[in-house]
Amino acid sequence: MVVGLVSRQIEFMRSTIHGLRIAVVALAGYWTLLFISTHIPVQGIMQRVRANDKVLHILAFSGLAFLIAWAIPTNKSRLSQNVVIAAAVGVIYGGIDELLQIPVGRTADWYDFAADCFGILVGLIAYTSLRAYLMRSKIQLLHDA
Repeated sequence: MVVGLVSRQIEFMRSTIHGLRIAVVALAGYWTLLFISTHIPVQGIMQRVRANDKVLHILAFSGLAFLIAWAIPTNKSRLSQNVVIAAAVGVIYGGIDELLQIPVGRTADWYDFAADCFGILVGLIAYTSLRAYLMRSKIQLLHDA
C-alpha cells in the first residue's frame, strides 16, 4: 500500500501539464506571482502586511531558488553545476527585480538584495538537503535520473 502511494506520488511529480514538467509549471507560476507582488506600489500593501520586509524577501527568494533548482533537469553527477546555475539565475534576477521596482514607486535597496541572496542560499540548501534525503530513501521526486 505504501509502495503504491509512493509510486503514485512519483508519477505525479514526473508527470507533465501540456508537455511541461510540473516543476517548470510551478516555477513559472511562482515566478509570475513573485514579480507581480514585488511590483505592486507599496503604500497600501505593506501597511496591511505585518511581517518584516527582509523576512518576506528571504522567504520569497528561498521558494524561487528551490523551484529553479528543481526545474533544471539533473542527475547525481551534475547536481553541483545545476545548483550554481540556480544560484546565479536567482542572484541576477534579485538584482534586476530591485532595479525594476524603481519605476513603480518602490525603492531599490541593497539590504533587500542581500535578503534575496540569503533567501537563495536557504532555498538551495533546502533543495539539496531534500534531494539527498529522497535519493537515500530511493524516492525519485526531485530528479530525472
